[in-house]
Amino acid sequence: MPKISGSTLEEHRENTRAALFRALSSLLREQSFESITMTQIARRAGVGRTAVYNHFGDKESLLFALMSTMTEQFTQTLAEALSHTDDPLERLRIYIRAQLELKQHFHLSEGVNLRNLVRTQPAEKVRAHVQVVEHILQHLLAQAHAAKIITEPPTPLTMLMIHSALTGPALPHEPKQRQQVLDHVEAFILRGLGASETALEQAPDGMEKLDFGFPVEEIDADSLNTATYARCPINVVV
Repeated sequence: MPKISGSTLEEHRENTRAALFRALSSLLREQSFESITMTQIARRAGVGRTAVYNHFGDKESLLFALMSTMTEQFTQTLAEALSHTDDPLERLRIYIRAQLELKQHFHLSEGVNLRNLVRTQPAEKVRAHVQVVEHILQHLLAQAHAAKIITEPPTPLTMLMIHSALTGPALPHEPKQRQQVLDHVEAFILRGLGASETALEQAPDGMEKLDFGFPVEEIDADSLNTATYARCPINVVV
């Protein structure tokens, strides 16, 4: 009889899913997705191989569930941060910094084609998952554009360029270097959107102390120079 982790079967299921998500995330930092097996995932999660298939038919389904769960958690955290201000420029800054912080919590190998990895999922499901984050950015851009804070309208190409700029190196662990990267990427994107230098100089108070609740992780020096950290595929075209 398998050991039940939790006071109810539902709690046991949630605990098992969480363990599988942690296992896959951990393995993705060590090897390519293609080389990971369901047996490895089960062993890393501390569950039987059969238990994995009770939840997911294949590793692609597990990856998609992981991405969907992380998107849901991210959007909830982002919505909470955005609720504290109505200022369009500050809301854009929050979005940019939240995305940069998020990169450290979903790692895939450099050059991974996320669309191919979830090819077993119906296209409409993948697209709906992608649109969750796209809609948030589109709204923020429309708000800033209407307020004449930026000159670029919220077109699909504009959003693609923003997300491309956000897929750069991981944030350094050292606080001062970390802040420099955050400031540089933020200024680069806002200038590209047409924000004035006057607006950029008027940084909202407390932005440096903004905390999304993501744990800070150690990233080695080689990773900072060579790795591409791909998160939820918010700019995948399906």
